[in-house]
Amino acid sequence: MSYLVLARKWRPRAFPELLGQDSVVRALRFALGEGRIHHAYLFSGIRGVGKTTVARILAKALNCEQGTGPDPCGVCSACQEIDAGRFVDLIEVDAASRTKVDDTRELLDNVQYAPTRGRYKVYLIDEVHMLSTHSFNALLKTLEEPPPHVKFILATTDPQKLPVTVLSRCQKFALRRLSDAQIRDHLAAILREEAVAFDEGALAPLARAADGSARDALSLLDQAIAAGGGAVREVSVREMLGAVAPDLVRRVVTTLADGDGGALLALIDEAYSLGVEPEAFLADLVRLWHDIAVAQAVTATSVDEWTQAMAARLDPEMVQLCYEIGCLGRRQLPVAPDPETGLRMTVLRMLAFRPVAEGAGLASAPSSPPRPAAPASTPRPAASQAAPPAVARAPREEPVPNDTAPVGASQAQPVPAPAPPEEPPPAAAESVLESLGLTGLMKHIVMNAMLAKKGDGLVVTVDSEAGKLLNAERIDMLKKALCAYYKGPVAVDVVVGPVTGTSAQLRQEAIEAAQRRAREALAGDPGVEALQRTFNARVNENSVRPRGDKPEEQKA
Repeated sequence: MSYLVLARKWRPRAFPELLGQDSVVRALRFALGEGRIHHAYLFSGIRGVGKTTVARILAKALNCEQGTGPDPCGVCSACQEIDAGRFVDLIEVDAASRTKVDDTRELLDNVQYAPTRGRYKVYLIDEVHMLSTHSFNALLKTLEEPPPHVKFILATTDPQKLPVTVLSRCQKFALRRLSDAQIRDHLAAILREEAVAFDEGALAPLARAADGSARDALSLLDQAIAAGGGAVREVSVREMLGAVAPDLVRRVVTTLADGDGGALLALIDEAYSLGVEPEAFLADLVRLWHDIAVAQAVTATSVDEWTQAMAARLDPEMVQLCYEIGCLGRRQLPVAPDPETGLRMTVLRMLAFRPVAEGAGLASAPSSPPRPAAPASTPRPAASQAAPPAVARAPREEPVPNDTAPVGASQAQPVPAPAPPEEPPPAAAESVLESLGLTGLMKHIVMNAMLAKKGDGLVVTVDSEAGKLLNAERIDMLKKALCAYYKGPVAVDVVVGPVTGTSAQLRQEAIEAAQRRAREALAGDPGVEALQRTFNARVNENSVRPRGDKPEEQKA
């Protein structure tokens, strides 16, 4: 007797045997039990999750000799013939090889005839998205109103390619991708039933390589049994898949934490000598950074001691940075000179790049070589290149001073917060509005506004153009921001009207002044004058740009 591969031998024969499709099974069993059977079903999902299998079980439930119901007997001639693929009233069509409209018309010519043996004639069209537009059009009318003895079951891996007119005529069921844990447990159960010895550590890489597909997992399991000489061994599975041993990836992370570049490259050479695929290596490394980040974010009881220890040792910013570097490295592997070089450069980036914020980086890793310290005093640019003093921002730590009680507070209950000044100078008032931390349209509004004292409160005057952007929500946001800045309740009035000396106006004046100085300097340049005399050249004033250290001047 010929050998039957595991993917076919362990194909589910009844609804309870389906793996990971509880919602689909629940709906179909209810419909069969109550007699609410639709005339057209569409099953979608990735390869190997059970689309054709569900269709065949549904066909058995419809044509079982014991009667229509959610639990076909599996022993009658109809059930056995459907399992064997030779039931005359189950017409399976491969749409990928029959895409022409003539094929579809030939198929539909037999729809009108009653079933030969079964209760229903079931048309199973696999990879239905491969049909041509004319084929879909020919199918539409029959799909909407088929004879009572006909049921259509469509299966596809790409439902987005189906016309809306087809989708609207079907009950749609999306079959889920299986998790690694579901596949791992399924493989373990099959190996126990098959009496095949296996290592627990060999199942995880098999489940991961299956990528959510039960059929792929069983095909890989067949190959793993052959590679292990009748047993599933972790070493042989990793050699077969080109996967990385978990201890090797962990040693790489530990070496990165220690900051040892020589040991890091030695580990990469070791992985490459073992035949590990660089893409698989980076995938496992990125997955490990993810596990560490999860352990830092939440308290997970399933995390092992090593991951918990590294989560406590590594800085979260460094973990996030290494994860992103790993993801970018995977994308850049195809354009690297060779995969090994791409892998080495990716891990070297993880070693070289560290967050520069205070306290960032690896908690226990040695610091990078110090750079030369900047001079204690740096000469300021010349006055002609500096922005006007009115544009300079006052630091938030120095709010506008006021010796009186805070706005909105009584003498009996003083609030320890700075209050608005009696007469805020323009530059200081502008700094208060800019220090509110507002962004987007709100930042544009405060850049075109002025702040002033009015009685016991404040008044914000917004320029007429910017005032068009105001609404109740933005006014409330501005008031809350000012109260938060002064750390207490503040009475704020927001008005729209003509205003001068706003931050936006001052910056625009600075830009125009810098532009004017640049044009004057260019006009008096001897080289430019010589070019004008010799070649009768003209200066395109719109192309003149000031040169300086100020961003306002660079943008002008």
